[in-house]
Amino acid sequence: MEKPISINVTKSDKSPQAKRYKQFNALLDEINKLKLELEVLQEQMSSGQVFFNAKIKPLQDKRLALLAEDVRALHSLYPHKVFNNRDREKIAFLIVSHCENLFRAQYDFEGLTQIYNQYAEYTLEEQEAQRRQAKMDLAEELQDNFGLDLEFEEDDDIEQIIEKAQADAERKWQAERETKQPKTEKQQVKEERERRRQRDIHKVRKNIYNELVKLLHPDLEMDEAKKVEKTERIKSVNEAYERKDLFALLNLQAEYLNKQGDDLTLMPDKEFKNYLQVLKTQEQELLHQLNSVGIHQGFDAYIRQHLCHPNPITLKMLRKKAVLEEKEALKAYQHNLDLSKNATTLKEALQYFEVEED
Repeated sequence: MEKPISINVTKSDKSPQAKRYKQFNALLDEINKLKLELEVLQEQMSSGQVFFNAKIKPLQDKRLALLAEDVRALHSLYPHKVFNNRDREKIAFLIVSHCENLFRAQYDFEGLTQIYNQYAEYTLEEQEAQRRQAKMDLAEELQDNFGLDLEFEEDDDIEQIIEKAQADAERKWQAERETKQPKTEKQQVKEERERRRQRDIHKVRKNIYNELVKLLHPDLEMDEAKKVEKTERIKSVNEAYERKDLFALLNLQAEYLNKQGDDLTLMPDKEFKNYLQVLKTQEQELLHQLNSVGIHQGFDAYIRQHLCHPNPITLKMLRKKAVLEEKEALKAYQHNLDLSKNATTLKEALQYFEVEED
């Protein structure tokens, strides 16, 4: 990524204008840094997925296959006369726990559901009916107590329904508040000022965009070779404008219109402040993007936490560690399976296993 443009200003200059120019330079440097970090992270997320599929997923698939075999082995030994009631309680707990892990991993084999239903307190069908009833009861309670008439998807869980209820309640409260409490003159003036400010901020990007379009639009070029070149250039301009990327537009402006950072010092203070505001917003958006990658639990979170790091050496070590951990887990699953295949060794192992209490 190219070094961002900057405004020449001396460290000793303490004037208000110099302070703004230094702020401008600092924002551009920070945006450039965040863009680089985001670019590296996105590349690592992509390579991390490839690495996962090539090195880790095959080990996880083997582990799940061992877990499925363990379920079948435990199920087969369950009625063996060597086990007492307490032993069978432990075996049933292990079978249910293993089956639930297989369900979460969407790993299935013929007879898995039947085995699970035999040992679980409630069958899968009963659990699904309970979930549906709980959702219906919650929706009814929200309707009766708060007047919220919610529509939820079939696969929405309780937390998702509550989130929708909170959002609906907020909208309802806001609507009632605006109806009951008309905006004061002061609030109207403030809102109008904010609308004007947003229009001015939009003009910052729009003005640069218009200048670039006038120069680079391929339809204005008669020479076919130059038209092809300008088609590629205008694509970069359009993409930057659609992303609301002032940083990129400023660099394109410097590249194609020969406008450098010092040219910005000629604009009025009010307009320059709008530039600062747009750059601050872009900085916050980049920070949000960077922090949002892999933030939720799931596959992306695993990749971000275990297979990504800005330091290449640490990255290599993390990925090596992830593979080693999977291999160790595979050994442990194989060991458990070996125990489950023999009634004597299983009974001995069960002495050291305690069922977790709810």
